[in-house]
Amino acid sequence: MAALSPRDAAAVLASAIPPPKKAANLLDPFSLKRVLDDTTSEVVLERGYVENVKLSNLKMSIGVITCAIALAAQFYPKKFPENKTFLIGCIILYPPLTYQCLISFD
Repeated sequence: MAALSPRDAAAVLASAIPPPKKAANLLDPFSLKRVLDDTTSEVVLERGYVENVKLSNLKMSIGVITCAIALAAQFYPKKFPENKTFLIGCIILYPPLTYQCLISFD
């Protein structure tokens, strides 16, 4: 019988070792949710599905735009009476963009 190469031996050992069990505190709902999310993600990815992160990227982009609007309103070079229209525009844009970050686009 031929000896196994180091690569083949590592593959045999890796296939023989069961995956570690995930532990969670049963009294902590956030810990349970994390374990469930991780396990679901692993199962879905193992079955060949590709993770779609477009929604997360869109929410982060809207959040960055919202923060930029807030910074522009805070550090605008003119004082209050002169920048009144600019501040009104920022105030009008801020709530809808913040709301879009918080809701799901399903």
